[in-house]
Amino acid sequence: MSTPEKATRRMDEQEKRDLAVIRQPGPTRFKRATRVDMPAAIRSHDEEGRPRKQSDVLLDIGRQHTLFHGDDGTAYALVDRAVYAVESSAYRETLAKEFLNLTNKGANRNSMADAVTTLAAIAKHRGDRRRVWLRTASADGGIVIDAGHDDRRMIEVSAAGWTWVDQGPMFRRTPGTQALPEPGSPDFGLLWKYVNVAEEHRALVAAWMLAAFRPSGPYPILFLSGEQGTGKSTAARVLRRLIDPSSSLLRTPPKEVRDLLVGALNGWILALDNLSFLGPQLSDALCRISTGGAISERALYTNTDEILIEVQRPVIVNGIEELATRPDLVERGLHIELEVIDGRMPEAAFWRAFESDAPRIFGALIAGLSTAIRDHESIDIGRLPRMADFAQWAAAGIGALGFTAAEFMSAYRDNLDTGMTAGVDSSPVGRALTTFMLARLEWCGTASELLSALTSVASGAENTQAWPRTPRGLSGALRRLAPALRRQGIEIRTERGADRSRARLIRLCSSPEQPSAPSEPSATKPPLDDADGMDGCPPPLHEVEIEL
Repeated sequence: MSTPEKATRRMDEQEKRDLAVIRQPGPTRFKRATRVDMPAAIRSHDEEGRPRKQSDVLLDIGRQHTLFHGDDGTAYALVDRAVYAVESSAYRETLAKEFLNLTNKGANRNSMADAVTTLAAIAKHRGDRRRVWLRTASADGGIVIDAGHDDRRMIEVSAAGWTWVDQGPMFRRTPGTQALPEPGSPDFGLLWKYVNVAEEHRALVAAWMLAAFRPSGPYPILFLSGEQGTGKSTAARVLRRLIDPSSSLLRTPPKEVRDLLVGALNGWILALDNLSFLGPQLSDALCRISTGGAISERALYTNTDEILIEVQRPVIVNGIEELATRPDLVERGLHIELEVIDGRMPEAAFWRAFESDAPRIFGALIAGLSTAIRDHESIDIGRLPRMADFAQWAAAGIGALGFTAAEFMSAYRDNLDTGMTAGVDSSPVGRALTTFMLARLEWCGTASELLSALTSVASGAENTQAWPRTPRGLSGALRRLAPALRRQGIEIRTERGADRSRARLIRLCSSPEQPSAPSEPSATKPPLDDADGMDGCPPPLHEVEIEL
């Protein structure tokens, strides 16, 4: 056979291997893929003893892995029991290691890029579509938790209890993922040795921890505040170590929405440390991460391509001041003020003691999750709050952590009322409107007239940046403040004037003796003027450039 014929034959054989489809039918459980048309062993040299192209060898290595794509189209590779994004640096390292073991050489950058591009195309267009989870997953009516161990064991929690399992849903891991404690004899009360929370707020912290293990939200945002020396950062580290341990437990304050999104995509718990201010855009983005909603991102190096990313995560935010001042964020939060630490101990001794108690605390959390799985659909907590799913789940499991459902719901409703009051007090429009209505039970007029009236009692607040400059801006501010003002007995309504102009009027009604009941979730935004845009308020979607 001539040399050209041999080359053609080799190309035909390589082409067949490139067209091999790696598929695995059945549920998203770990299984060995059945591979056909695959070489019995990967060869670094051809039949004539010449070195094969590095990209071809890397492709043969990658074809031995199970290639598939996730719900969002991301290409994945299952290597033994580890799941990698094909285009990630971790998977490139896996290919490079196997290539080195085979050839005793390192793969060059261009060959690696060519191989990864082809493997990603196979995974996206010829591989199965499967669900990939991060840290916690749903399975057969229960919850499966990635314990973070090297042996890839998982904790399966059901209404009957919990057990270790070797097979289950597929989990991806971020570079900083660390192992959870081994569940021990339950004793949740040990937690309060390391988190100095007042007794009236402890049920709320316990409820947040139960909710953080749910595979899907909504998740309340845990706001930790307090003066210097109250252990806010330490408390955040302790909580995350019990739910989503990582080599980097806390993140620095985000400067823009992109930073927030990157943090949410690279960890199950998003813990933001030492914040001093939350602007409108970051506040709105946190709302979406808490309860769900797409964040719009412009694809890098494009002018018109758009990527909509929807991510839900449990969030911890700590800072000296109360950071949740916008009512929509307040309603999604648990507001915890930490107490001053009386006695201190060396940090090394603190963490040694915590590591000793962590298994028993974690064991109590697992017991609470089992109870929540069993009872969350049947428990009756009365009138449902805004985050009804969270409230039912927490109330169902809180008994295993040393609290009653009634204690939790009472603390939760009181916390919401306190947060709403703080939201009004922190808003210049809210303060002016409260002052304005002290001397009257009712007022009716146009948005322009109300803006003029509020300016007269603003006591200098009208000169701040947060003060609305136009009637439309005032309407937007009232829309945001309406739920909090309703809790304080001030109702905002709109109506049409009786004259020929049919002007849209705003009616304020005050009933301080009998404050109106908290609104249902669907009534949190009263129908103000349809033309009242978001003047002075952030747009619903934020466009930033991000490299995905």
